[in-house]
Amino acid sequence: MTTAKLREEIRDYIKEADDHFVQMVYAMMSVSKKEEPLTISEKSEIALRVARHKKKESKSYSWKEVRARIEKRLK
Repeated sequence: MTTAKLREEIRDYIKEADDHFVQMVYAMMSVSKKEEPLTISEKSEIALRVARHKKKESKSYSWKEVRARIEKRLK
């Protein structure tokens, strides 16, 4: 589906949506607009972590493993 078609369907849906849904969409939009680009320091930290990961100097987990660990803690 094209972006234009998605926008059209979203507009049509929101016209009929309940207040709660509209408020959720607005909250997501507000957060999205507030996102700022990464700082040089943040970019450097990400690059360092990626390099450590590629050298196998750090442990990484799949989303499945992360979810399982979280679910285990919640029990």
